[in-house]
Amino acid sequence: MRDAGTRLGNYRLDGCTLFVTLEPCLMCTGAIIHARLARVVYGAAEPRSGMVESRANLFAQPWYNHRVEVVGGVLAPRIAKHLKAFFAERRDIAES
Repeated sequence: MRDAGTRLGNYRLDGCTLFVTLEPCLMCTGAIIHARLARVVYGAAEPRSGMVESRANLFAQPWYNHRVEVVGGVLAPRIAKHLKAFFAERRDIAES
């Protein structure tokens, strides 16, 4: 998001879409609202810390003056498979 703001010459990313692997956490959701992104597309839900649909829906809170469209679960099984492999590899490296 920082790079996009630099390229556009504005921290506000009006009309932009953010594509991410996992559902955004609390801090990421705050940054998305602050940047005024139009849409977030995420691959897999994050049941422990997802703040877009899983644990809460911060985008739907009435006190925010900005709404963000959310598309979730895009390629979720495929992403879950890759994440499991990634973290298994990280554990193997750490144990070495």
